[in-house]
Amino acid sequence: MARRGVFVRAEEVAFLEEVRRWRQHCILVLTRAKPQGPLYKATEKIIDAIDDVAEVVTSDRRAFYQRDATTPGKALPPVKWRTVE
Repeated sequence: MARRGVFVRAEEVAFLEEVRRWRQHCILVLTRAKPQGPLYKATEKIIDAIDDVAEVVTSDRRAFYQRDATTPGKALPPVKWRTVE
């Protein structure tokens, strides 16, 4: 049993995974809700609250945001082209 006010790292990780799942569900709701309707606005507030939680726990409000696409750069292995006759 955890002591009150003590939040161990394993609990943080489990909590963040659960919150990430809820945020993804909320985003699905946003894709189907009427833009700027009451459901849309309420769901936006939930996502904003989830981002607030992420900021408190990880010190990064954008912890659940989609990462930008990156190119592998020089780590990409060379391509071997074959010619077909």
